[in-house]
Amino acid sequence: MKFIHLPTYRSAWHRFARLWRPMAGWTLLIWVLATILLGPLLTGGLSRVVLRGDRLLIGNEELLSWLLHPEGLVYLTLTGTILLLGGVIRYAGLFRLITDDLQGRPASVRQTLFALLPETPALFRLCLVTIVAALLLFAPLAAGLGGIYWYWLSEHDINYYLEVRPPEWYRALWAVAFLAVPWLLGVGYLVLRSLPTLPAFLDGHRPVKVALQRGWQRTRKSSLRLLRLLLLCFATWWIVRVIAQTVLLFTASTGIEMLAGWVSSIIPILIATAVYTFSAILLDAILSFFGFSFTAIILTKFYYEDTDLPITTPQTSIAFGSLPQEALALLRYWLRPVRSIPLIGVLFLLSGSISGWFLYQGARDPHFTVTAHRAGAFLAPENTLAALEAAIEAEADYAEIDVQRTRDGVIVVIHDADLMRVAGDPRRVAQADYADLAQLRQGGDTGFPDEMVKLATLEEFLEHSRGRIRLNIELKYYGWDPLLVPEVIRLIRRMEMEEEVVLMSLDLRAVREMKQRAPEIPIGYVASIAVGDLRQLPVDFLAVPRQIGTPRFIRSAHNRGMEVHLWTLNRADTILNAVQKGADGVITDDPILAVQIRNELTNLTALERILLLFQDLIFEFDPPELEEEAYQGYPYPEPSTGETNP
Repeated sequence: MKFIHLPTYRSAWHRFARLWRPMAGWTLLIWVLATILLGPLLTGGLSRVVLRGDRLLIGNEELLSWLLHPEGLVYLTLTGTILLLGGVIRYAGLFRLITDDLQGRPASVRQTLFALLPETPALFRLCLVTIVAALLLFAPLAAGLGGIYWYWLSEHDINYYLEVRPPEWYRALWAVAFLAVPWLLGVGYLVLRSLPTLPAFLDGHRPVKVALQRGWQRTRKSSLRLLRLLLLCFATWWIVRVIAQTVLLFTASTGIEMLAGWVSSIIPILIATAVYTFSAILLDAILSFFGFSFTAIILTKFYYEDTDLPITTPQTSIAFGSLPQEALALLRYWLRPVRSIPLIGVLFLLSGSISGWFLYQGARDPHFTVTAHRAGAFLAPENTLAALEAAIEAEADYAEIDVQRTRDGVIVVIHDADLMRVAGDPRRVAQADYADLAQLRQGGDTGFPDEMVKLATLEEFLEHSRGRIRLNIELKYYGWDPLLVPEVIRLIRRMEMEEEVVLMSLDLRAVREMKQRAPEIPIGYVASIAVGDLRQLPVDFLAVPRQIGTPRFIRSAHNRGMEVHLWTLNRADTILNAVQKGADGVITDDPILAVQIRNELTNLTALERILLLFQDLIFEFDPPELEEEAYQGYPYPEPSTGETNP
């Protein structure tokens, strides 16, 4: 890093020292306005435009095709514009504060707000143009990726390429690299050259085309210098963040561990954990404010470098010398009874709320449902009777299986559209008769009898599981099969196993049909990504990835009478995290590990659960001895610890 940037950096720091109070006020104001206005506009206004009538959700594979239609493109454009607008308005206010200071005017949050309100429509148009340009730039990359997929990866089910990784997979990866790397470099160059467009637009260069020309003119000979400045900004923010979080983490973990050794009461641990949580949230907010504001100063100063404004700030420091007097005055102000009593009440309420939350988390019943994914994919070849038997021996509550129909109408248990990955056979299930597929051996030479690893029917699974384990039957669609739902329900009723199964699907049409045809059977929706509120669906449970299954999402689903199960969790830390979030169950390839964690959690005291919750907040909890014990005696090759798709 060249030292030529240090004067610019020192000057930016002095500017930040002069303006941090109004900048913090503006940041807080924008956060409040975004929470009040932008959030409801996105979740309410746009969703109501898209989700009309009885359409409650657009999810999974349907989402991709929908986004390629005009309605989806409009939704994507408006959503991106509104999200970008929040950040642009935040920078616009900081730009105005910095500019006022450069021109010798007092920096005022109130004046900045009134000055920017009339500019909001123009800023919206700028954001709209930016998002449209971004979509146009992304279009050739998307088309190229689609062509690569069609040429190399469309012959078989995508899971075959992801797991087996044949030569075509690596050819496709090389093609993606040759396509994506030049695209990323080109887009990165365009973004870098266009960055000064925003300050130019705010400086009065209108319309957008004029501002863009001004931005490109500004970076014509100094784009590399801007890049180095921004990289230095990011490096500084990242280093400060790592050091601050490390210090807080070490202090909190050491203090709570010592406190746990001194006391046996839950209350001190609750208070200490609440203090850590509040401190971590506050620290993250401060560091985010510092990083964004400092970068805004650097970009603004860079923009003004070829003007007559005095961009070099006189040496300024945060007035630590006057801090004691200011602190005493502030202390006297808040110690007056009319202010101190309400403040103490608020602090007690806040502390009690956070402590109560931890107490609720720690004291919550640790029992959760364990579902063996694909019948127990770590224990035996997936979706086979051997895997089902292993899941039963592992004491899982459910075995999740995938079903579809063959050409002659037999309901078979298999995940992929073809058998290439599981049996090395390229035939597609929907285009072959069951008699031609029944003798295929799945999983290679694993030591299981042939009848336990053949392509089994749903009827065989139902008979084998009766009274021993419940089945979570996921209906798979590779093209719509109108007979799959009625045939599955007919078979379940014929075998009188309505109380031993649940049904779910990635396809919302199938979910609705199942709910209508079989109201006595619990019905669930499997979601990976969606537009709309999953909690509005008329289902009994949701199966979602852990990124979607936040504590707030789970609590809201519970309030609407729905269970939430997280997939596919194969490590101790992710299973523990799901329990701490309040999930009703985990879907895992490794039911042995999940059942063992459940048993150990049941034996913990309330204090130990709270300490575990604290560890889960700050550490990746993955005890090696737990993993080693869980994998001993596996009849199937030792699994990897990666998470898998549903």
